[in-house]
Amino acid sequence: MGIDIGKSLSKPVDLLQENYGLFIPALLPFIISLIGGIAFRGSIFGMHSIGMAGMGAMIGLAGLLALISFIAALIAQGAIVDMAYKQIKGGSPGYMEGINAALGKLGSLIIATIIIAVGTFIGFILLVIPGLIWLLLVAFTIPIIIIENMDGIEAIKESINIVKENLGDVLVFLIVLIIIVAIVTMILSLIPYVGGAIASLITTPYTAIALTVAYLDLKGE
Repeated sequence: MGIDIGKSLSKPVDLLQENYGLFIPALLPFIISLIGGIAFRGSIFGMHSIGMAGMGAMIGLAGLLALISFIAALIAQGAIVDMAYKQIKGGSPGYMEGINAALGKLGSLIIATIIIAVGTFIGFILLVIPGLIWLLLVAFTIPIIIIENMDGIEAIKESINIVKENLGDVLVFLIVLIIIVAIVTMILSLIPYVGGAIASLITTPYTAIALTVAYLDLKGE
């Protein structure tokens, strides 16, 4: 069916203004990012005095924060997709409804993300471009898991099929989306300490909703 790129990039703003609850699932990654940023800056200034044991503890803490952040981001994206889909269909979804939907599919989200990460790593080893093509092909995996109730592998296959059928539209849409997100992130990152976290709070729901709207366009909904 193709993507109405203008609608796919402007509709998220409308939905966010109609339902501020769409920001709530992104609060947990926001808080983790905020804590991580502050802790990282503090650790740099105090690194000379913590010793090897302290450095080991900090590395372990950083790893734990990264794992928690990874899971929180998946839950947030899944919840926002679920909420946006129901809102587009005329519902009034609450944030707990979206979070519960994401938690119910967390296993599929994790499996899909791991497969995507491995494919991206291999693709980037093979001179970068295969990795970018892979990311393009799997762009709609999370919306498909949430909306179509598919498992991770099925959703990846479905995303690949739908992107291959609409390659030009998807490529243009993703390029413009990435540019918008990059500009917002760069501007907000100028805010000391909390800029990156604030950028994440805004771009996470925007990106998830934009992908949802674009996917529904491709399905003709």
